Amino acid sequence: MERVATDWDRYHKRVRVSQRFLWTVWRAYTSLLSGFSFSKPIKIIELGCGTGYHTLQMTRLYQVAKVTLVDANASVIRDTERRMSSLGCEKEFLLRDLFSLDLEERYDIVHSQGLLEHYTPEEQRQLIRLHRDLLAPGGIAIILVPTTSLTYRFWRGLLERLNQWIYSDEVALSREEFVRQLEDSGLEILKIQGCHLTEVGAVCRRRDGVK
Repeated sequence: MERVATDWDRYHKRVRVSQRFLWTVWRAYTSLLSGFSFSKPIKIIELGCGTGYHTLQMTRLYQVAKVTLVDANASVIRDTERRMSSLGCEKEFLLRDLFSLDLEERYDIVHSQGLLEHYTPEEQRQLIRLHRDLLAPGGIAIILVPTTSLTYRFWRGLLERLNQWIYSDEVALSREEFVRQLEDSGLEILKIQGCHLTEVGAVCRRRDGVK
């Protein structure tokens, strides 16, 4: 069956009234980040940044020298730029296709949430390798994806029956498939855990010897 891309303009209109969900996801981030610290101001990049909410929250958790936010949706980038206008650190907003993203800069935190599940398995591997390749020495990648839990299947089934499910190309990953994708892409998993019953999140670093 042909995959039909999610209408992200429609999604981001809905996000304006979904602050509770954003906060719930941020609680998952804080749990994943617990125990990780940095000795100097860090650089953060978010791939498929959407609202940029989680990057913004990280600037309140760590000393941050620079944030880079990347998305392929022009209205999202404009909204995120306005939302972060008061940040005191260096800011960069890139309207780019992730599959052609070629940056020389390296980052202490590379992260995404709600990204991989909208692509084919081969594209997922490319995106995971992008997280890996953007890491500075000692940096960590944080990735959250929906997983095939009972709660996820129930909630999605309910919304589909109500004609309220708008993520037309989303395919949840099993925990086993997620782990396999990460390890096959040259990442070492430092922490992995279920998040708010519908997602699984991992903190990883580049495996020694991987080029």
